[in-house]
Amino acid sequence: MFDVAGKVVVVTGGNKGIGEGIAKGFAKVGCKVSIWGRKEADNQRVRDEILAVGGECVAFQCDVTQEDQINAAVQGTLDAFNGRIDILVNNAGGTTGGRLIWNMSPDQWKKTLDVDMTGPFLCAIALVAPIMRDQRYGRIVNIGSIVGKRITHLSGMQYSAAKAGVLGFNRHLAIELAPYGITVNCVCPGNVETPETSKIWLEQERKDRYKLVHVGRLALPEDIFNACLFFASDEASIINAQALDVDGGSLISWYDGPTYHKLMGEPLPEDVLHMHDIPDAKDGLVYEETVTNSDGNL
Repeated sequence: MFDVAGKVVVVTGGNKGIGEGIAKGFAKVGCKVSIWGRKEADNQRVRDEILAVGGECVAFQCDVTQEDQINAAVQGTLDAFNGRIDILVNNAGGTTGGRLIWNMSPDQWKKTLDVDMTGPFLCAIALVAPIMRDQRYGRIVNIGSIVGKRITHLSGMQYSAAKAGVLGFNRHLAIELAPYGITVNCVCPGNVETPETSKIWLEQERKDRYKLVHVGRLALPEDIFNACLFFASDEASIINAQALDVDGGSLISWYDGPTYHKLMGEPLPEDVLHMHDIPDAKDGLVYEETVTNSDGNL
């Protein structure tokens, strides 16, 4: 089941975090893997680790907001793997951080949307028309986030907006490409424990995140890979335009307004709380989610 051996897969942001787990997962099941990432040292480390255990892998320095770099990575992948690309995992992403709108610059907004929303669009342009469409076969898996369906104080409104945009892009692209034998689906991680997130989560924050996950553990990159593997398989050929939450059930958790402002570091003034008869934020109402990932040190 889920036999994708021999398929050529591109993983953007495949050089650390969730992307590294996805790249190594596909290599383990026999795929030929092309890693695209901005940091050459990380690219080579992951490539070498895959090669060391007998996998097939190439790596290219690539910023997914730059069309020339994408086109070069596409050509390099085609040259390395006999002119095919079967699977694209649009994983590269990141955020400039959570802040209230009056503390956010247009540049901080734009940087997040460029990598998280425009990047998948540019990669799809480069791969779909000249390659997957002509092959009459392809699998595209977009890495979204549960914050595309809810708010977050950690990664900000710009990240939520970008990931919500990915969901819309996912649906439209799926309908456009279905007649050509190409499916497009989305995996939406929640809290994912990676070496990168372990560095930035304080111990109490980590405990709070555990409270939100009803299955008793945080997700690992391997969990995200498993969802990608399913969507990339022939067994999922009837499944299209879907968005699968991989979050242990944390999407059903929620914020109240005062908690959100408190977590953003600017508690609501007393007059605002009393004007709307809003109770003060209660301890323990902490919610949510993920900074997925990837390659993206914005």
